[in-house]
Amino acid sequence: MRHGPGLLGAGLLVLQHAAGWVTLPNDYVSKKIAWPLPEDVLDDTGLGGGIAFSLDANFCKNLLPMFKEDDQQAQIQVFAFVACADINDSIARAMSTWSSNHPYIDFYNVTDDCVELGKGVDCPLAELYIDSKPPVAGNEQVAAFVLHNPLDLGREYGTTWETGVRAPSGNTIGGDWQIKFTTLTFHNHICWYLDNTFCAPFRILNESVNATLLMQFIIWGLWAISFLVLFLRVAQIFFYVFRFGTKVGVRRAIQAQSRDMLYTYILLFLLISPPIVWFKIFIPCLTCYDFEATAAHEIGHVLGFTHTDQYPEKNRVETEVYNENLCGWNRGVPGQSGSKVILDPNYPGIDDSIMFHLTTKKSKACLSHNDFQGLLYQYPVCDGDIVRSSSEPLCVKSARNIGWVRFITATVPPFIFASIGVFILVQMGLYYDNKEQTRNRWKLGGISAVQESRRRKATEEEDFAKGIFAKSLTRGLTRSGSIHMPNLGRRKSGAAPKPAENGPTKAADLNNFAASSNTNTNTPPPPTDASKSGWGAAAKK
Repeated sequence: MRHGPGLLGAGLLVLQHAAGWVTLPNDYVSKKIAWPLPEDVLDDTGLGGGIAFSLDANFCKNLLPMFKEDDQQAQIQVFAFVACADINDSIARAMSTWSSNHPYIDFYNVTDDCVELGKGVDCPLAELYIDSKPPVAGNEQVAAFVLHNPLDLGREYGTTWETGVRAPSGNTIGGDWQIKFTTLTFHNHICWYLDNTFCAPFRILNESVNATLLMQFIIWGLWAISFLVLFLRVAQIFFYVFRFGTKVGVRRAIQAQSRDMLYTYILLFLLISPPIVWFKIFIPCLTCYDFEATAAHEIGHVLGFTHTDQYPEKNRVETEVYNENLCGWNRGVPGQSGSKVILDPNYPGIDDSIMFHLTTKKSKACLSHNDFQGLLYQYPVCDGDIVRSSSEPLCVKSARNIGWVRFITATVPPFIFASIGVFILVQMGLYYDNKEQTRNRWKLGGISAVQESRRRKATEEEDFAKGIFAKSLTRGLTRSGSIHMPNLGRRKSGAAPKPAENGPTKAADLNNFAASSNTNTNTPPPPTDASKSGWGAAAKK
């Protein structure tokens, strides 16, 4: 078999149907390509000891900026969600997707050894070389691809593929071609993400509906409503200014806005958070490639499988679940005597294959039932002790959940800004409220002071008027002789005033006058000077 064009491992177009597993080369049914298991147990080529792989020295450097879970262009980055170690771990998990389901499929890393030798793609220790680079012209729609036994790399296999693949069962299949060396290339002109745990629900949703359009409607719909409410609130400010003037209008507008605290807080949060959530959270999940799923898909190409949906007429489906009694080379070849595999392009329920043509909308990081059966029939094993009895594949994945951490870090800044905005608004509202209350207290205090002053003045005027009246009345009555005022005559010069003897005092006279004013007007007047002698004589008697 001559080396032909490179075998593409991923693309963007999706056909509607998928089926079991398809082996490479896709134009053959009775023949396939596969990694051989050496007969010598000390031979580490092929499946002996595992497939040795090496990463290009610039693999992470070229690929890391395309992971949109981090803002690689930011000057200050508080959290780094994706590092080179994370990318390497993701590749290791993609390899374990296949190796954990087959006892003879394994991978081991010889990158450090190749670096010590100063070798790259020409490292003699590596059987799988992984790199990242921009696509060549005409290959822009491809996320990643695999080449088996590529030319011009200084390898010893030359231009002719060697036939005769010794399977793990110990049988040598003479018509199959041996895989000696493979390159796996990830393109760095497209975006990637690592956290398929967080993005998986959106992927599942995207398979049935247009999740991108749905999330756009929800996120930007909330933002549009918030912007409309903001517009109405700004219009309210202009209304207050137009009605009450700039100073009073702004003050009343701020007071009105600060009263609805929760409403204002939600408004500010929804104004800030939707663009951040959309570009930082959902864009990577909905428009970028799942790196681990892509790597697992490409490892399937490395092992000799191709897209199930592109070649439905070559889909292989088992008629009997694989076991150690089906390890003969002919058991997995459709049309051969005793074969347990048939070609069925219309087999239902198998479009969940990991080898389904890779897109941003559909990607699988775990083997399906048919992928698992295809792996066992591709590399048959006769030892019943090491063949898993279960017909379902293992899938051990780590739940990264960095998407939730990214969601929190994306929503915390809007939360903080909204809190600051509400705090400032509340403080301004309280400031104007206190100022207005102080002004009102001064007004009330001034009014009370004026009223108290007027009351005191009226009281003083009333008291003064009563005093003047009393004095005037007393003088008038005294002059008219209505009140007897003893000892009011002119005193002798130098003589001290004599106290009244058993006679009424001036205060008593006033009291008597006040009492007499409340009695009958017919009360006879006090005796005059003419009758004093008789009145006095009567008293003596």
